[in-house]
Amino acid sequence: MASTTRGNVKNRLRRTHARDMDDMADSMVTLTDNNTLTGRQTVNGIDLTPNDIGTTLLGLNPTWIQNFGGATLAAGDHTTDVHMLDVLTPTNTLFNMALALKKVAAQGSVVTAAQATQIFGGTGVVGTLQSMTGVTAVTTNLIPATQTVKTVSGTTAANLTLNDSATDLASDQDMAMILFNDYIIEASHVLTIGCNAANEHKASSNEFIVSGAGTDVMDRQGATTDAHQDIILTASGADTTILAGSYIYLNAGADTDELAIKGCFRTSGGTIAVTYANQ
Repeated sequence: MASTTRGNVKNRLRRTHARDMDDMADSMVTLTDNNTLTGRQTVNGIDLTPNDIGTTLLGLNPTWIQNFGGATLAAGDHTTDVHMLDVLTPTNTLFNMALALKKVAAQGSVVTAAQATQIFGGTGVVGTLQSMTGVTAVTTNLIPATQTVKTVSGTTAANLTLNDSATDLASDQDMAMILFNDYIIEASHVLTIGCNAANEHKASSNEFIVSGAGTDVMDRQGATTDAHQDIILTASGADTTILAGSYIYLNAGADTDELAIKGCFRTSGGTIAVTYANQ
């Protein structure tokens, strides 16, 4: 409806040679019939969805990783990863960080270098895609290189335990993300993601929330244990879709075996339990 109206306005303006008004009509935001705003959204010059990541729109810092941390650490400097070294990030913040990634996860193509930069705040690297449909190879590596996002989709129809990741996030503030796009784990099945042997977990900076089936009611999962290496995702008794924008964020500490893990799963159909284990 709005697109038709805009076209009519433009045609009338052209006939009257009102070029300035014609240009203004070109800049009008399109509102589709289902009331979805499309195009780049700005207010007073502020980009609400920088690089299609809805951080600013949701009241978050535009640089995605800058939103972690409880009140005390969040109030300090954010020039390093110190603000991530607790398990006190507000639940609604972790949840909104997933919503902010929804469009990027569902865009049907790899995360661009510019989008990765918006997420990580460094020099972003073009991401990769991984469909899990039919994947049975335990050598499949879901953890990408530093400053990179791997978008995971498809279906896991049987229990699958992956080998230790070949990716070693070896240096201080090396970071990566597994981003999910309506990825399905069928009923009661388990996906085990092995981290690199040099990337054992740091319990004091591990936090993960999961939703109810098709709800926005979030539940905090139990923390990992220092020296654990596996992230285990278990579907409930129904086929469970991990919705677009859900994420596992990984950040290496100053030394080996200090991997910080942050995550949020929004699900439908069923729920996901997140647990951890030693290799």
